[in-house]
Amino acid sequence: MNLYLFAIREDARHPLNIILIFLLPIPVLFIPANPGSYPFGLSLYGMIIVYSSFLLSRPLVEDRMKGIAVRIAASPISSLCYLANHLLGYLTLLVVQIFILLLGSLIIHGDAVSGRVVLFTLYLTFGVMSLSMALAWNVLFKSYNLSFGIFSGVASILCLLSGVSLPLFLLPDQLIRYIMFLPTYWLPFGLEAWHGGNTMQLIQAQAILLGYAGIFLLIGSKRRL
Repeated sequence: MNLYLFAIREDARHPLNIILIFLLPIPVLFIPANPGSYPFGLSLYGMIIVYSSFLLSRPLVEDRMKGIAVRIAASPISSLCYLANHLLGYLTLLVVQIFILLLGSLIIHGDAVSGRVVLFTLYLTFGVMSLSMALAWNVLFKSYNLSFGIFSGVASILCLLSGVSLPLFLLPDQLIRYIMFLPTYWLPFGLEAWHGGNTMQLIQAQAILLGYAGIFLLIGSKRRL
């Protein structure tokens, strides 16, 4: 079995991950829309992606914390290959989750949610950023439980301030100029841009998300597996 399939199998063995991937995206679809925007559940789903990314990356993080680098260094598998295959496996599970959400939105909301292919690319970009952020965050800790405990609080505040778990129009304009520097801000920004037909702002949101992903990957991969 190659590393890519191994990473998927390791995550699929945990019941919590199955719930995250197949069940959790559905309840948020029943949250009604705010005036002039998509159903708010499409934005709140970003919070699910953030936590899913952190939990799905647990096997890779625990391998690192257990000193698996020694065994990898003595094998023909490079650290980069090991990292890339695991992240690709986790991203594949996120793709399944995104597909379930968008399929559910078609059944529940119908034509009220348009451009699902574009929304898929936006969520995928956000998922790449979230996985990279989880990798970079865990560099700071030697215990996964401690890391997750602190991350849970920080991520909740991050999503609240950036418009993921609270509609952007409820945030004061003075605050917007500061939360623009939060990586999670660019998902609700991209959703609003696409709903309003502003393709350039959508591209801007995705480009910034990829930029953050690159930064987080550099930080997260600097510490050898």
